[in-house]
Amino acid sequence: MTLKAALSVFLFFCLMPARAGELADIKAEDLGSYQLNLPLPERSPKVAGLLPLNEKNLPPEKLSANPLIVVHATSFFDGDKTAKAGTDKTVSSFRKKGESVVYLVSDQSEEGYAGWYTGERSPDYEIFSAGGEHNLPLAGNEVTVAGGFFGSYDGARGCHALATRDAIRMHFELSDRPFAVNVPLEAVYFYGEDLRTREELLNLDSSKDDPEKIKKIFDRFAELFFLVDNFETSEEDAVGFAHPFNSPAENPSYRPGEPVDTARYSFEIFFKGVSVSKFGKGPRKVALKLANEVK
Repeated sequence: MTLKAALSVFLFFCLMPARAGELADIKAEDLGSYQLNLPLPERSPKVAGLLPLNEKNLPPEKLSANPLIVVHATSFFDGDKTAKAGTDKTVSSFRKKGESVVYLVSDQSEEGYAGWYTGERSPDYEIFSAGGEHNLPLAGNEVTVAGGFFGSYDGARGCHALATRDAIRMHFELSDRPFAVNVPLEAVYFYGEDLRTREELLNLDSSKDDPEKIKKIFDRFAELFFLVDNFETSEEDAVGFAHPFNSPAENPSYRPGEPVDTARYSFEIFFKGVSVSKFGKGPRKVALKLANEVK
């Protein structure tokens, strides 16, 4: 037996012991020309991306009466997946109602899709959004915004807040009718000390708790989470609602618009139907409807 043939036998027995029986009737001098039918190596399964029903990153021309926007539902931002269960319930509910479902995705790489944690991976639309920004055509009277980091304040500019701001802006580019933004708190994540606020809100029972108690909890809610004074406004004494998107290089297709502020808009916050806060003096009416259960 030549050295080459001997080496072939050795490697065969070491690397493929289960196929060793095939050598039983092969002569040593025939080993050099013997061809094995070996199985192909198994590849690690790739993470499947989302499967939108419409072309990826192609903005819709029209949405349903109360579309659902899911913002950055990913473990990259929500490491403990605190909003996953609520987000999944919300998506399921909107699917049953036949409403449009839009996912705003910040990372469309294989790694990004691996972190996207919704059970439903076939939205109507998948749109790239670096920080929650969008130009969705919201001509209807309401929208529901789930997922994302809640609030906008120094050091923490939440993607949920920006998605809400742009929803308001886009609606009034297309309509002058009052607009409602529904916020299922179970489907939104908070950071740091604000996690306690989230738990407090989720445990509130508007049917049992005194309305005044509920209003007290929301006493400075708008100031803490929505009102900002360090961005451009339409009037000098106005205060901005959430923050604008100021990173055009990260999303060149995004079109910014006019400021959303207390001069042009009037806001009213509701918690499960109870009015808890009002601010702004503008003619454009916005209702922010917070709820701690998914219907």
